[in-house]
Amino acid sequence: MDQRPMEKLLLMGPGGAGKTCMRSIIFDNYLPRDALRLGITISLDQSQVHILRNLFLNLWDCGGQHRYVAEYLGRQKEYIFRYVGVMLFVFDINSMSGGRDAGVAPSATESNANTDWKLPEMLEYFRAAMGYINEYSPNAKVFVLLHKIDLINKDMREAIFEARKKEILDVIGPNKTEIQFFGTSIWSDSLYLAYSAVVRSLVPHRDVLLRTLRDIAAACDAVEVALYERSTFLCLAHMTRREGRPHGDGTEGPVGDGGTRTTEMSEIVKHFKLSCLNNAVILNGLSIATGDFTALLHPFTEYTHVLVVSDDPDVDVELHRLNVTAARKRFQQFLQSGDSIAVAMNEVL
Repeated sequence: MDQRPMEKLLLMGPGGAGKTCMRSIIFDNYLPRDALRLGITISLDQSQVHILRNLFLNLWDCGGQHRYVAEYLGRQKEYIFRYVGVMLFVFDINSMSGGRDAGVAPSATESNANTDWKLPEMLEYFRAAMGYINEYSPNAKVFVLLHKIDLINKDMREAIFEARKKEILDVIGPNKTEIQFFGTSIWSDSLYLAYSAVVRSLVPHRDVLLRTLRDIAAACDAVEVALYERSTFLCLAHMTRREGRPHGDGTEGPVGDGGTRTTEMSEIVKHFKLSCLNNAVILNGLSIATGDFTALLHPFTEYTHVLVVSDDPDVDVELHRLNVTAARKRFQQFLQSGDSIAVAMNEVL
């Protein structure tokens, strides 16, 4: 199969925000404690990330020191901002606070000491980046991560998140670009929530995936079903049948308190998978049974796994396995059907 054109993922933000650290956890299988030992990014670090069958990300990790940012926004602006599929702009939410917020933990002072960026400079950097994205890549998807949110008092987290979000939106004025905001931390599943949203935005015809998950949920009488990318364990699609909850991709809020089992499983299974690799064992699925629920993680396509969660602790997990296997065969038949939507999905999945 021919390689699809690479999606350019631009990772930007002031120095010390944690861009390289989060990238290494998601795509390079670093544990948080190991990622903290990474040095700062010098100038521009380009790498290729291959996920799913045929989705290639051309990841541009842009160093956040003032002298490099001046180059990005100056003579290199067309080189940096042209052909961008996704821009991820990362702020250290504690550095943005600058001591203004009572909810910022004392340890955040240490975080502020790691950057010489002032809030007006951060906002101006983002404003300029958005201007060039709109000029050179008007169809790019934009995500803003307010990182290190774990350093903010949990009771104040949502209020401070919303205040910083408003400041960011105010600086770009009437700009109509849709921006998704997430509060993230390397110490919780919030990072997987944010990056799952990024990858989901690049998967075509996700409504078909959601319909497939609904069929699996109905067959298994499951309360939650989720589809994960095999290597990163980012969540590609999720649905829940819980009363009062959304029915498709209705996962967590963006503030970073951690979420439902969906992104918690991303983090847990990713760590378990790394433990398996360290012991020369390949993870090909697992089942969990507690006094409250039963869960099955099972291969779906060659590059994905499906998670089925039932709130009946007495259910026979083998019944889930049979239902998933049947759904898997139907989905593979659809992908090979020659339908235009199936062809587009098969190129990626």
